[in-house]
Formats: sequence, C-alpha cells, structure tokens
Amino acid sequence: KTKEVLQLLRDEQPHSLEAIDITDTDKTDIFDKYKWDIPVLHINGLYWTKHRLTPEEAVQALSRAKEGSFEKQRGEPNAAAMEKKMAERNAQS
Repeated sequence: KTKEVLQLLRDEQPHSLEAIDITDTDKTDIFDKYKWDIPVLHINGLYWTKHRLTPEEAVQALSRAKEGSFEKQRGEPNAAAMEKKMAERNAQS
C-alpha cells in the first residue's frame, strides 16, 4: 500500500502526508476527478502517481521534491472528463 511505503520511508525521506476524504460534501470536484483511481498522490500540489508505489519510486520523487526539481507527472486521472467524452460519443451514436 502506498501509505505503508511512505510511512516506512519517513525517517530516510522526511515528508508529510495529508489524506483527503473525497466523499466529503466539500470535495465533490476531487471525487469527480479521482473516484476510480484511489489513491492519487501529489507532491506540493503537483500530480505524482496513482494506485501503487514502490519504495524506490518514493525515494526518487521525494528526493526530487527536496531538491526543488519535482515536476508534475503524466497520466493524471480525470474520471469526470472521461465520462463527459463517453456521454458525447453516445449522444452522437
């Protein structure tokens, strides 16, 4: 699990972890975007990864964040956009 990987690395790679309950009523925008891809991780507000995480990936990303060189990663999920495209395709059929 991603949370366990990050907890194991806390001493080696100090960081904070904020869990957000996307089912809270004030988080509907986040729920709409990530509902099929939990967990989704960000570093300093930038998309990092989803679903799984190895210790090696975590060390690499946290090191880049510490150096100030972390960049948003490709592949950020967006269920709402995907569902909108599917609805548009179905409407055209």
